[in-house]
Amino acid sequence: MRKAFLNVCEYFRTFVHFSVDMFRTNVYNHTRTVVQVVLNPAGHSKSEDSWQKKVSMMNENRRHHYRIVNPVRFFIFVVLSIMIVIFAGYSIMGISNADAAAVRTYKQVVIQDGDNLWNLIESYNPGAHIDVRNAIYDVYEINDISESDVRPGETIFIPVY
Repeated sequence: MRKAFLNVCEYFRTFVHFSVDMFRTNVYNHTRTVVQVVLNPAGHSKSEDSWQKKVSMMNENRRHHYRIVNPVRFFIFVVLSIMIVIFAGYSIMGISNADAAAVRTYKQVVIQDGDNLWNLIESYNPGAHIDVRNAIYDVYEINDISESDVRPGETIFIPVY
């Protein structure tokens, strides 16, 4: 297990070094061209070695060697970074839906004489801060009924929030 973990860390370290080396090479080539033009413009008789020495001295001052001191901490950093990017992408795209995660429960109720949906919903959801009009609409949708179908003796399902 530890060997596999170290192999993964070595892979990431190699990837980081490769990226840094590619960037450094591009910067070096650009700097060399600019310095060559500035230090040895056309018409001057400076030797080729003198400007190359100056370029190499400039690059030695800029060259940084990166190394991973603690592979466990580096691996945790990489994993957390990937997770943050994924969660940020999900939240930006709105993929997560809180309504889909909520599990609704229903209570089977036989309508008695004098009952109405408003009172039934309030009695089965005490203290719930819900819009009763939306709950009544849900009752109509769940039971596939209309307002005229609500009569004593009928059995309906009431959502419990």
